[in-house]
Amino acid sequence: MTRIVKEPDVRRSEILDAAQKFFYQKGYEQTSIQDIISDIGIAKGTFYHYFSSKLDLLDAVIEGMLEKILQSLEPMVEDGELLALEKFERFFNHIANWKTENRAFFLGILNTWYKDKNAIFRQKVMTASAEKTVPALTRIIEQGIAEGVFATECPTEVAEIVLQIGQSLSNTLAKIILNGAQYDDSRAVIKRKITAYQYAIERVLNAPPGSVKIFDVDLMYRWLD
Repeated sequence: MTRIVKEPDVRRSEILDAAQKFFYQKGYEQTSIQDIISDIGIAKGTFYHYFSSKLDLLDAVIEGMLEKILQSLEPMVEDGELLALEKFERFFNHIANWKTENRAFFLGILNTWYKDKNAIFRQKVMTASAEKTVPALTRIIEQGIAEGVFATECPTEVAEIVLQIGQSLSNTLAKIILNGAQYDDSRAVIKRKITAYQYAIERVLNAPPGSVKIFDVDLMYRWLD
């Protein structure tokens, strides 16, 4: 049989598509590299030409998903009819809704994600995600400054801080979801955490009290079902 040679970008995309499919169907831990290469009919050496490990593959899958979500946010960020506070809320809620829609995938990687041995990988992905997200959030903050609802002389740096707070809240909520049995009332804990973190973001932005909403409490409750 003649071996089919494909362009590198095409082959890499095939591997990523197959990986995402199996991560959804079986979960990250249960998916093997053999599952992926058998599905698309390539040799193991071909896989390792593109990815050094399954963890490296997961990194690429997450990066690809993030690129798509940021592209979908771009029209909203550029919308001249929306006020900055509306954009700010929609920005974070859109990401939260996307994660909820892909809940099976994220629940499938949570245990792996928070293992101590993956701390460096986790920090790498979070840093890369923040770097990609900062420019869009900076534009929203600059609009808010012009509208008088935010007050800062360092919009880019404030965007970085806001994202760090948001990532910290995401990590906190994920650990509550993973360890829900440890809490008498997980929903009450989630609501309290979201309220506290949103208050911190308001202070960083110098925004009016109660004006910043980045997490839908009811949406987060769905992760406990």
